[in-house]
Amino acid sequence: MASYLLLLLVIVVLLWFALGTGRNIRKGNDLLRWLQGGLPLLGRRTTMRWLGSSAVRLEIVDPVAPFREAEVVVVLEPRDVAPLWAWARAHRRRDFLIVRARLQRAPRFELVAADPHGWTGRDAHRGMDPEAWSFADWTDPPVRVAHGPGADPDATRRLWERLALASGGVWRLSVRRGPPHLEVHVLPPDTSAVTAERLLRTVTELARAATA
Repeated sequence: MASYLLLLLVIVVLLWFALGTGRNIRKGNDLLRWLQGGLPLLGRRTTMRWLGSSAVRLEIVDPVAPFREAEVVVVLEPRDVAPLWAWARAHRRRDFLIVRARLQRAPRFELVAADPHGWTGRDAHRGMDPEAWSFADWTDPPVRVAHGPGADPDATRRLWERLALASGGVWRLSVRRGPPHLEVHVLPPDTSAVTAERLLRTVTELARAATA
């Protein structure tokens, strides 16, 4: 009986892994096709590499101004491993996108805004010296903001709101003087209703505002 149950468990685990991997590949490919419409705003050529079955990295080979380096990472739920997937779901982790860039000029200010309920937003301010940063809160939705001298939180808030409209929600937005100068974490939108060009154009405007 024990060996039969063990065999059944192995079959279930393998079946879950195969179905979860296939589901992630389909989800990833759907997001990659959607992103193609906006990637030219970051650069002329792109290389793609799958990192296991839960992440895809798109590196911009020939970036355009104001970018010196740029990449987009598609991070998927760990659907291929049932316990990890259940844990991730319980902690509100979902598929999300990371846009990360080094700019041609360092930003003129520093600012880190994060949704405290977002998967990558809850720890965004950990370790930041409260004496070196000014802190503020946006409401509706609640966002915690840390900024340095010269930052304009109100102007950045308008860009945050535009990012939210161009995505399924923003978890984190970071502008730093050291690379990566710019980092944005967003949930994918309804890809039938919103274009990737709209999302990445807003990221480009944020990059230009940071170096203006």
